[in-house]
Amino acid sequence: MTIRCSRCGCAKFFYTSYHREKVDLPDHHGACCAQCYKPLNLADICELVMDDQNATKACAE
Repeated sequence: MTIRCSRCGCAKFFYTSYHREKVDLPDHHGACCAQCYKPLNLADICELVMDDQNATKACAE
């Protein structure tokens, strides 16, 4: 599995503490996108899907 922001596509993220980082939801405690600061959720998790030809990434919707 991989994490990729559903807003901007960035694969980098950081963890937040209450009221310390400048993010979209100030009360959010968890992972946020390092580029656009969106709090990450289940829609941002991509899993590796194997088929006969190659491996592709399918993001949860």
